[in-house]
Amino acid sequence: MTGPTGPTGLTGLIGPIGRGRPTADRVPAGTVAPGEQVLPGYVVVGLLGHGRRMDTYDALDLDRDCRCVVKVLRADRRDEPRVVEATRREGEVLRELAHPHLVRCYEVHDQPPGLVLEVLGGATLAALVEDEPLGLADAAGLGLQLVSVLGYLHRHDWLHLDVKPANVVVDAGRVTLIDLSLAGRPGEGRPGAGTRGYLAPEQARGAGLAPATDVWGLGVTLVEALTTELPHGDEATWDSRPRRRLLHRRAPRPPRLPAGLVPDGVRDLLLGCLDPDPGARPTLRDVRRALEPHAHP
Repeated sequence: MTGPTGPTGLTGLIGPIGRGRPTADRVPAGTVAPGEQVLPGYVVVGLLGHGRRMDTYDALDLDRDCRCVVKVLRADRRDEPRVVEATRREGEVLRELAHPHLVRCYEVHDQPPGLVLEVLGGATLAALVEDEPLGLADAAGLGLQLVSVLGYLHRHDWLHLDVKPANVVVDAGRVTLIDLSLAGRPGEGRPGAGTRGYLAPEQARGAGLAPATDVWGLGVTLVEALTTELPHGDEATWDSRPRRRLLHRRAPRPPRLPAGLVPDGVRDLLLGCLDPDPGARPTLRDVRRALEPHAHP
């Protein structure tokens, strides 16, 4: 499970913030120019992405004398309390929790709201499977690493709520989970918060969020890794009013996996991860037991 690494070693962060980097002739207004400090002590090398919430920079950390990634809340979003709080929460979770498969956060800033993160090499899983699927052994190994980090988050009473290939960075077989901007506690949530194609039905409702919600995202991610296709299509959000009404009457159609693609036990596991009833989904421990026999030794 290896992927290309760009000249700055930052290709692993391109996936979650957009396809490719802004070019010099289309740098978005309001962003910080190269050579200027985006946060005190952090000099911009280049703009990596201009997202709906965050501007993400390749930066030089003057104190640590190394490159880092700086995510700063866009100027036009800084008067939105919910967005400011989400940025602060992401940084606090990443600073409090440390795991081999979780991106590291060095600092959290309040003015402007921003995070300083480690640089990751490799490529996102989304980039890796864009052209061809993973084999079963590679997908199983990837799944086991995600089980490890998701279980760690869950044991600390946090849900990721946005597990998808664009938020999984792979470098020489090592997996790192990134982007906790939607992370939250079990229970209630903002209806519809999530990503098209990866959104669990209970996220559409904004109620009943639990570890099983991340199991759904893990299941979608593994199906995509094995097939290059989203099991419910890339428009599956369940969050429009007609879709929400439909969910109360009829469950999403189960995805189809090509015959012979995976052993029956793995196939049943993946379909179970995508059960619309969170209580019927397998646990992360179940996922581990099903995948372990198929991973590389």
